Amino acid sequence: MKTGMLEPENTIEDVKVRIQKSYKNPNVGTITQAVLKEGPIAFKVATLMEIINPRTREFHHYSLKIDHIDRTKNGWFHKPDKSVRLEGKEPDEINKLFKFLSVAYNNQLDKVSGELHIINASDYKKLENIIEAIPNIADIDKLYLVGNILSSLDAESSSFSDFVNILKESKAETLNNIAAASKMIEYSKAINRLKELLEDNATTETQLQKHLEINPWMFGSEYSELLPRRNWTRDDQLDYMLRKTVDDYLEIVEIKTAFKESLFLHDPSHDSYYPSSKLSPVLGQVTRYIEEVERNRDSIIAIDGSDPLKIRARIIVGRDGNQKHQKALRNFNAHLYRIEVITYDQLIKIAERVLSMFGVLQSEVEEDLPF
Repeated sequence: MKTGMLEPENTIEDVKVRIQKSYKNPNVGTITQAVLKEGPIAFKVATLMEIINPRTREFHHYSLKIDHIDRTKNGWFHKPDKSVRLEGKEPDEINKLFKFLSVAYNNQLDKVSGELHIINASDYKKLENIIEAIPNIADIDKLYLVGNILSSLDAESSSFSDFVNILKESKAETLNNIAAASKMIEYSKAINRLKELLEDNATTETQLQKHLEINPWMFGSEYSELLPRRNWTRDDQLDYMLRKTVDDYLEIVEIKTAFKESLFLHDPSHDSYYPSSKLSPVLGQVTRYIEEVERNRDSIIAIDGSDPLKIRARIIVGRDGNQKHQKALRNFNAHLYRIEVITYDQLIKIAERVLSMFGVLQSEVEEDLPF
């Protein structure tokens, strides 16, 4: 529908027909209209449309458009900035408006102030019954009830401040339990997501870096902070720089892919293991990082106030392999200086140990919690 609609000699009925035609398409069923305001200059036309499911051809929801039309000596003109559209799907804006107007016109809001939530009488009666029964409900059943309520909340329409205000009156023990349960669920999902990434051969190094950046707790409690800065020397961009918990000194963490090939190769002539062609370049890369960071120690202290004295590095790469390869990795780390190599399987064990600090093993989280 263009801004200029019809010539001045047309009537409001012609305008209604023009509006109908502009909204007509195969997914619109019956169209019902009403003139809400009639002139002499400003007109408002309400158009209620049945929206049809294009696949099943069944009624899906209503859509309500209230168009503002001006009539001047030059013709009829549509005002999009003064028009409004309401949708009758989740959330059902049309039904909410209908309920509000019904309550208001029946004087049910007389002398009422503040934020109001309107529900129909039958739903309110059910709510009354639930509230009356709560004191007699067992604690585990109360938790199931809370779980059902939480699962039905519309996250988009709920704000953080709403949750804060509701929980203010809760007991400290209840809040602690909610906080711990929330963290356990969050951490459990993060660990499961990491496992999914590791099992997918198409997972890239960038995807792993992004997931660990969102969940730095997976590195373990020995680290207190993931620093946002990545450029610590002129030519290098480190994956992560973390602060140690015990002494506040820095440590480099380098993330590589979780390839399934062995980290070590066996030398049968000497019955020994040596780094594979995929591991060796990473060691060289991290060794140079350490050298460059130490070379820039004075500027790092001056700019960041952090001291990279005798900085160490941890490399996360590959998978565990069999017991012989795990033993080879342990021996290899024992002879490295200021560098440690761990696999993604070991990283998962670290993350699961952090999760267990909440008092519930990862495998038990979803079984024990009622929501």
